[in-house]
Amino acid sequence: MKNIKVFFCSLMLLAVAGLIWADTFTMHVAPHRFRDPQGESTILHVDYQIPYSNLSFVAKNSGYFAEVEMEVEFVQADSVVFTRTVRDNIGISNKNDARSQKSHLNRLSFSLDGEGYFLRMKARDINSQKTASFFYQAEPLASNDLISDLEFCSIVRPESSGYLDRFHRGGSLYKTEPSLIFDKTELENLSLFFEVYAPPEAIDETGILVLTVEKDSIIVFDTMLDYKPRAASEGLTLKIPLEDLTPGKYVGFLDLQLEGFSQDREFVFFVTEPIQEQYAVLPDPDDDFRLYRYFSGSTSTAEWKKYDDATKRRVLSQSWKSLANTQNMSVRGFLDQLQERVEYANSYFSYFDKGWTTDMGRIHIRQGKPDEIEKGISSDGARFVRKDYQIWKYQGRNRAVYLFLDMQMNGNYRLIYVEGDDSESSHPDAMYYLGEDFDKTKLYN
Repeated sequence: MKNIKVFFCSLMLLAVAGLIWADTFTMHVAPHRFRDPQGESTILHVDYQIPYSNLSFVAKNSGYFAEVEMEVEFVQADSVVFTRTVRDNIGISNKNDARSQKSHLNRLSFSLDGEGYFLRMKARDINSQKTASFFYQAEPLASNDLISDLEFCSIVRPESSGYLDRFHRGGSLYKTEPSLIFDKTELENLSLFFEVYAPPEAIDETGILVLTVEKDSIIVFDTMLDYKPRAASEGLTLKIPLEDLTPGKYVGFLDLQLEGFSQDREFVFFVTEPIQEQYAVLPDPDDDFRLYRYFSGSTSTAEWKKYDDATKRRVLSQSWKSLANTQNMSVRGFLDQLQERVEYANSYFSYFDKGWTTDMGRIHIRQGKPDEIEKGISSDGARFVRKDYQIWKYQGRNRAVYLFLDMQMNGNYRLIYVEGDDSESSHPDAMYYLGEDFDKTKLYN
């Protein structure tokens, strides 16, 4: 039996697909070799990933931009035989993304038509002048290799748009993770893509494909499949469930046996489960949910009532994070602002209820302090006894106007008229409360 053993140890991981020898910023690089379907050469895909937090973004043109210059050289027998310079322009609209866990991903592809190539890559952040380097002995696949290199993907899905078009195959997106780090709180599975190159005598013959994953030399996942190649070259995707994997380093083995031929691939990946910071404004989750609905009134209360307290806090934490992102603010900065507004509302608008639950409190929490406040008393022409009112005006994009009336003359003002805010509604009898001779020009903004 012909047997080909390919072994990637931890040292090779550093050189091939782990943390790169970085001068001043971190870059992850993962080379993947595949057979060229049009010829005898090897296609080398070099995927590189740079965390946004390692790049310097500058504000311009209503966004934030970083630029990376990538210099690529292939050396053979001490001579530079190929050079290429690539510039990646990276734009974000939310400045908080620059401090997030998001990253820039790109792919460069080359054809290896011989042996003895050495790849050198140097990345330079144009804004900060920081650099990172990567080196790789770029040998083609052997003629008797049965398996390509393995791609570790966080996303495999049908994709018809141009998003990450360099990572498309057959109408699907294969989003690789050169860092080899997978967050189990965000992903259900790790997807392993590879190609199988079947000898002519193995086509249409049933073989065996075995995938095994170990942690600390203990098998935590394994699967064995009957595999019958239908062509000389086929792409396969296998999934490794992450739900039951604890954080740490994992070693995997892919074993293919076809009609007297066999080949093994060994690989490494890492699972993380970051400690999730819990975000909240109010200590009671039901109160916090009521506060959150000031900004997202369509949120289902029926579904909310089914949750236990732990689930409520987790859902709210994620909801506050998403809302802060839409406001183009950091989560902590946004919640601190809300906390200040809640405290102000409780200090100035509390009567029979906590100030943050009143109409004035709600508007103050959503909009902040008004740019203009006009106070007055309804006229004698109103259907009811004269009542105090306040008109709040804001100079933002919608130039919102709110009119509050002290219905019971006890300091608990109710919102009866609104303009420029689709989240609030006017009382149908607002003008009856104010009187027919109320000067409506007071509501202009």
